[in-house]
This record gives sequence, C-alpha cells and structure tokens, in this order.
Amino acid sequence: MSSLQRLLEDPARFKWLKRGFYATLALTAAAEVVLPILFHDEEAHHHFAFEGWPAFGSAYGFLSCVVIILVSKFIGKKWLMRNEDHYSHEWQEDGDDA
Repeated sequence: MSSLQRLLEDPARFKWLKRGFYATLALTAAAEVVLPILFHDEEAHHHFAFEGWPAFGSAYGFLSCVVIILVSKFIGKKWLMRNEDHYSHEWQEDGDDA
C-alpha cells in the first residue's frame, strides 16, 4: 500500500489532510488581501475600479468556476441526457410500420 493510499483511506489522516488544504487556502486568501496593502504600487493601473478590490481575483475565479459547473450541469440534464428508453421507442415505432 502506497503512502498516499494509506493517507487517503485512514479517516483520521484524511481529516488532517483536509484541514491542511483548508489552512493553505485561508492563508492564500489572506495573503491576497494583506500583501497588496503592504506593497502598494502607486503605478498600478486598473481598467475598472473593482479590479483594485482586495481578493477580487480569487472571488471572481471562484464564482466563475461555480457558474461554469452549474451551467454545464444544466445543459447536461436538459439538453444532452435522454430517457433510458429513448431509443427503444424509436425502434418499436419503426418495427410497427413494417
């Protein structure tokens, strides 16, 4: 058994792994808010005012991913999916005409 497999299958170790990922995510988000304040660039040029908001890039990226997932699920369910007996009805109709 590999160390990764052992790590993912043990509930206690998986819990610590999840906490580590969440802590890294929180530190990254905090750094995106704090670092631009500490190292403010006077020559930074934003096309729109909201581009200068703290953590705008993270929030925009997260919301964009959520919208992409929701839209693709909607398209998959409403447009791409067929009923289980979708093709069997067509074959029965073709057989009845003969």
